[in-house]
Amino acid sequence: MEFQKIGNHDHYFHTHSDFFNHSSDLVHAFLMKDYDIGMHEQEFYEINIVSRGSGLHYINNNLVNASEGDVFIIPPRVSHGYVGGVGFDVFHIILSDAFMNKYIADLQHLPSFYKLFGAEPLMRGKTIYPLHLTLSKEEITPTLNIISEIAKYIDFSDPVECLIRSNLAMASIGLLCNSYAINNPNADMPLSEEHALMESISYIHERYFEKITIEDLLQIAHMSRTSYIKKFKEICKMSPAAYITKFRIDSAAIMLINTSLSISEIAYRTGFYDASHLTKAFESIYHLSPVVYRNKNKN
Repeated sequence: MEFQKIGNHDHYFHTHSDFFNHSSDLVHAFLMKDYDIGMHEQEFYEINIVSRGSGLHYINNNLVNASEGDVFIIPPRVSHGYVGGVGFDVFHIILSDAFMNKYIADLQHLPSFYKLFGAEPLMRGKTIYPLHLTLSKEEITPTLNIISEIAKYIDFSDPVECLIRSNLAMASIGLLCNSYAINNPNADMPLSEEHALMESISYIHERYFEKITIEDLLQIAHMSRTSYIKKFKEICKMSPAAYITKFRIDSAAIMLINTSLSISEIAYRTGFYDASHLTKAFESIYHLSPVVYRNKNKN
């Protein structure tokens, strides 16, 4: 499979205001037929399910085959696109930040949620064997039936219809996470390096607010320190310690925009010692203090 650079989509960056115009409107779902689109990003999470045909899925600078039943989670601000065309149909579910914030307490308890929404997109196309979810024929029908129901409710200002769409989206995500947990290797079986690394990255996403040591990650991955750090840098382009810090900072950035919590409270919730520790780390990445970042983005 040869990587060929594709151009950017005309509307390269999609914002929340492109889709969500009411406070209760948190989820949209629609089918894109004969889908073919250049590289683009968006502010929100997106779930793509190939319902017919085959094509190519580009994410960042990586490429994977896309066929019927394949499921691709696209995190916010991740560049992606498709080469498809006639006969290549893709169902979309787009989830606003407000949806993720409202339901995260329930989502994080779903099996393999952090793998499906966090670790796998990071590793997609970088491993010998694909790690994304592929639904069987028995699994794809009930999942697409639910998504089709979401698309039937098109009054985006009606609180009742908005609530129905959100609940159906939760059901869809539950089915996807359950399928991913079932289709992943059994916990008693030896893991490939790729799966082992994904397990450890998922652990970071799930426990980033706690103290995480390299020994914790090595125990999860069952790899030597040298092999683990080499593989981690190969996939993530940074050391495990740097990745943990960046994930904490990015999580703090989300809280700054979407909550009114104090800087000290956000520091506590994201694994930093105190507000000063968070501020210093935050400025090293965003080149703004947390207070300035919050004011700038809320305005």
